[in-house]
Amino acid sequence: MKDLFNILGNGPVLFIGCHPDDVELGCAGLISRISPKSKIFTLTLSKNQQNSKNPNLISEHYQSLQFLGIKKNHILLGNFTTREFSYSRQEICDFLFKIKQKVKPTCVFVNSSDLHQDHHVSNMECQRTFRDISLIEFNIERSTMYSKPSFFIKLSKQEILHKIKSLKHYNTYKNKNYFQSENILAQSKTMGIKIESPYCEAFNIISLII
Repeated sequence: MKDLFNILGNGPVLFIGCHPDDVELGCAGLISRISPKSKIFTLTLSKNQQNSKNPNLISEHYQSLQFLGIKKNHILLGNFTTREFSYSRQEICDFLFKIKQKVKPTCVFVNSSDLHQDHHVSNMECQRTFRDISLIEFNIERSTMYSKPSFFIKLSKQEILHKIKSLKHYNTYKNKNYFQSENILAQSKTMGIKIESPYCEAFNIISLII
């Protein structure tokens, strides 16, 4: 645990997702592990309201993150349009820079540059904005065809179950196969096989500055 906090640094840790649920799907186990000792902020760039058609989605998002131990005033939201990030690259970059000045993170987690067009844009703009800060990618399995993770976080059974419980706050997505408890558990076990651990979350390091 001591080595992990050396990587995260002594300042706030910022988790950036494109859509509600991204951060939890990719990082809820890690957040569960570090939230008692770390100052954590999350930023979701799109409220995804046009896509979900569910007025309760943002409320579910807050409930899920607060369940993981994140303070309500540390949950930040943007208002960019889902699937249209490519039309707002500069605006997203400017917005990220303002968040950087406000939060002053020492480590940032961001969506990997995968099959989802919004994830790709967010990843590239984060690389521009946070080039002087440790930057780590997390994966969303349904958007990732091929992944060779380089950074693994071992999780206890309690931590992976905490992740599953946090995602149950999303009534919006309860029928999605990637939200099923057994699939989330299976993903953590599959990643764990690579490092001979019962459960883990896997990441890719873009830059590590210590």
